[in-house]
Amino acid sequence: MPDRHEQRMYLNDVLARAEERTAARLATAADQPADLLTAAARRLREAATHAIHDGRTTWKLGNTLRSKSPVVVDDTTSPTVLIETWAQRLEAVNDYLTLVHPAVGLALADWLANEAAYQLHLAETGHDGAEDSEYALRVARAVLGQDGGQQ
Repeated sequence: MPDRHEQRMYLNDVLARAEERTAARLATAADQPADLLTAAARRLREAATHAIHDGRTTWKLGNTLRSKSPVVVDDTTSPTVLIETWAQRLEAVNDYLTLVHPAVGLALADWLANEAAYQLHLAETGHDGAEDSEYALRVARAVLGQDGGQQ
């Protein structure tokens, strides 16, 4: 069985290849709002789904048992997800993480997919409606790491 370092190296390699494929796909689809929205919805849904353990889709503030250090957990009595942050404003970071748990990611993915369907409909009927989905496109760009979400 590979050790942790080997596993981490393998995962980093897989992620790098996936990011390259995504970047190549997006380079050809950057002018198509529906494609951009679909790619972001897919990426967000995948990440949110992989962050769910034991069917728990929300995260809460908690504490470690011994040191009582503040952490983010998916269940305060028997956590399967425990996120420990090291930040100057630890409580603010933890509070934010509890707001953006997997259920929020899944809801945002649904919204982006719905906007993509709307943009497809507009394209099929000969309308240019990218400005109708301006905020969804900003979110999509941010999810995909493009221009900080700006136009």
